Amino acid sequence: MKKQVTDNHGVMSQNQTATIVEATPLSTVDISKVSSFNKLRSSTEGLYRLGKNGRVDPGLATAVKISHGATVYDFTIRDNARWSNGAPITASDFVYSWKRTIAKSTKSVNANLLSGIKNASKIRRGQLPASALGVQAVSNHHLRVTLDHPITYFKTLLAFPLFAPQSSTMVAKYGAQYGKRATTQLYSGPFKLVKWHSGSLTRTLVPNPYYWDKAHVYLHRLTITTSKSPAADLASFQAHHADEIQLSGNQIPKVETQPDYVVRPFSAMRFISYNFNTTNQQAKKLLQNRNARLAISHAINRRQLINNALKNASLPPRGLVTAGLSKNPQTGSDFADQQRAVNRVKGNLKLAQQEWQLAQKQTGKTHQTLTLTTPNDATSLQVSKEVKSQLTKTLPGLRIKLVTGSFTENNQRGLAGDFELFLSYWGADYPDPLSFLQIMTTRSRHNYGHWENDRYNDLVTKVSSSNLSAIDRWNTMLTAEEVLMKDQASRHCINRQPPTSLTPNLTG
Repeated sequence: MKKQVTDNHGVMSQNQTATIVEATPLSTVDISKVSSFNKLRSSTEGLYRLGKNGRVDPGLATAVKISHGATVYDFTIRDNARWSNGAPITASDFVYSWKRTIAKSTKSVNANLLSGIKNASKIRRGQLPASALGVQAVSNHHLRVTLDHPITYFKTLLAFPLFAPQSSTMVAKYGAQYGKRATTQLYSGPFKLVKWHSGSLTRTLVPNPYYWDKAHVYLHRLTITTSKSPAADLASFQAHHADEIQLSGNQIPKVETQPDYVVRPFSAMRFISYNFNTTNQQAKKLLQNRNARLAISHAINRRQLINNALKNASLPPRGLVTAGLSKNPQTGSDFADQQRAVNRVKGNLKLAQQEWQLAQKQTGKTHQTLTLTTPNDATSLQVSKEVKSQLTKTLPGLRIKLVTGSFTENNQRGLAGDFELFLSYWGADYPDPLSFLQIMTTRSRHNYGHWENDRYNDLVTKVSSSNLSAIDRWNTMLTAEEVLMKDQASRHCINRQPPTSLTPNLTG
């Protein structure tokens, strides 16, 4: 990239362009229906935005007044908050957006993130209409949000695109086509889409001329394209056709000493869901056997999985919640280090074989074939093949058949329950253990295998809807995680996988 005129601090050259390679394409820019928030961060902004090291910075709100009990938030919307077409963004746009997301008719996969806002839980259960949500436009620039109980991470949560404004005019105008093309959406963030349609492999963004902080937007054009293959991506980077790629497997040891190599820690977990309701009755009998699930977990050497399949800086999990996400409010200890059932996710071949023999005796099955449904991107395939290798070598009579498909196909199979074992991926939406714990509740759409445990549901409900002290809430979450891991509701593979990438320094 050519150096251009820098700003008056010499921080960043202007009129730069960048091309970034992502693993999967974008399916929609409908805020209420998108499954990956990261894909909208450049074009979407809400009341807050995330700064360096996850710091919460002001976005479209200039100020907030919080009530003494921390249950009422009064936000002041910027006078110069504008959509990408120049129209004003008002408090009503936030009210419309949040109510649209939580409405049952929208079928938002992330509506659960509104839990804690007044009446949100009752609306999701169908006991109240979406209009009862505790959010109000007091005036054009005054937004009031009322909570059922204090939420310690509320400001961070509001930095996610799900909580950004939406234009009711655009939704009414385009109906089912809303968010399906670049031109059927308005943008509140620093960039706007100018070339893209649902499912296309490349999208182009340019600066939003009406963005309130446009003076600090330095990229002249941002192109995001979908990975072709790890080898093709690396070749593209080396030919200066791509400015950032994600590396995979054997690529990493070859380039990790180069100055362009970057490791970005991220709180994410790859895990395998068991389908407790699979139509394959033989598989169902095995998966519903706790000893079989424990054997599968103990048969996996997570460090070996990382070394063989990923070759990156990922960490073996200590439980469901990733390392570095949240700290004990009294001692500062990491939640991951305090998880109480770490032995359930440690490789133990002798114990695995003992549990497997017991499961075979209890089910009357000495041989079983299970399907493992997985996305067909390079990293997921590497993980799945290593899991298959370790399981079939350790557990006599077990065969694993891989079922692969695109990210969209895989997600559809998961939601439809069309699997036996299902490789999935979850990243924290906010820096709190509840971000992970809530996905395994009975009512969660992300509980693909339909695991049910009344005690677990009660504990998570208590955490998310009761006014507990900070330490009581913490201990309740530890108990919930222990219940989950002791029953092995799902088998957790890789904790805190960082995207390892090659990226140039974009400064001047």
